[in-house]
Amino acid sequence: MFQAIKGMMTKDLKISFRNPSMLILSIIVPIVFIFLYSLISQLSTTNPVAVAQHSDDTASKELTTIMKNMEIEDGPYYEIRTYDPEEAFQMYKNGEVPALVEIPENFDQQLEQGEDTKVKLFVNNMNSDGTKNFRLRLSHALYQFQENRDSASNISITEEASTFKNDISMKFYVSIGLLMFAVVYSGMVNTGTLITREWEERTSKEISLSPNGFAPLLVAKALTALLLTTVTTIFVMILMAFTLNFPIADVSLAIIGWLLILFLIGASLGAFTAVTIKKSLPVITLSAVLGISLYLLSGNESSIRGFAHGGPIEFIWRIASYLPMSYITDTMRVIFVTGKNNLLTHTANPLTTATSFYISVITIPTTILIFSWASIVKLKNNMFTSGGQ
Repeated sequence: MFQAIKGMMTKDLKISFRNPSMLILSIIVPIVFIFLYSLISQLSTTNPVAVAQHSDDTASKELTTIMKNMEIEDGPYYEIRTYDPEEAFQMYKNGEVPALVEIPENFDQQLEQGEDTKVKLFVNNMNSDGTKNFRLRLSHALYQFQENRDSASNISITEEASTFKNDISMKFYVSIGLLMFAVVYSGMVNTGTLITREWEERTSKEISLSPNGFAPLLVAKALTALLLTTVTTIFVMILMAFTLNFPIADVSLAIIGWLLILFLIGASLGAFTAVTIKKSLPVITLSAVLGISLYLLSGNESSIRGFAHGGPIEFIWRIASYLPMSYITDTMRVIFVTGKNNLLTHTANPLTTATSFYISVITIPTTILIFSWASIVKLKNNMFTSGGQ
């Protein structure tokens, strides 16, 4: 019995090492997920912030010192990027920091006279979890400051000029990223497996010899994949409506249009992967790798904007900010929150920059056209040069 087990194991190991593609794919999926998640999860520990310190009085310096030295086991509370008021407001306006703390010019004098003092907090409230952290951490810093000085003055936090009138729910923020992931991943898998099936079931020869030509194959695969992806998307939205309070009733024609564009991106990527590999299982695995990566990067790009600077995380964020899925995801968030469907310029969308807007105008159609055209050419060549086998 043991000899039989040893023989079977030896045979399977030899086959696996002769054709290590599945072994490599099984390693790549967890490595990519762990690597990206470990980088992004670090960003929630330390909050980058700009401080507009209008004077160098003792009280202002004491407060900023407390903010700088506050920390937990995972790292410091704050990374103060600047103390200069003009530079601080410019960095906040450009999205280089997600929040700004403004200390009044006569801060020391107000405290000495026992006056009620206000410290202003400007925050990009695109998700409630991040906004909550900024409020709680600043409150804790002010508590320590007052405790050290034993001051009778009441220091309050005044929140100014948030990006949105109301904080965006973290559940809602996550749900839009998951919706993007579901459509792109489903588009990739459905299109990819429909194409690889022609090789795996050895039906591609009949197609290559069909008098109807090549066009019916393309149209049929695209429409079938679209229908299957639509079913998946509807199911995902219903599920998220119960689990994440996804506003399914607010799905507008503009949202449907952006979802269609996401499907075209996913379908073009899935088709290119399929005609290159010609096997369903690797296509599904690679689609999972790409889908998870896009969710972690594009689904959270606006959340990590301002947090990512220096080291590998800044490089990864730069790449994510140029991906068309990042722009589409944030645009859908703004449409749901504001109800505005005519977001044709970056000025109408507070979550995007001019650079990301103009880059997306180029990358969205380019991505779809390049991968679709390459897939069509490669598919046609593969079928006719191999006789459909």
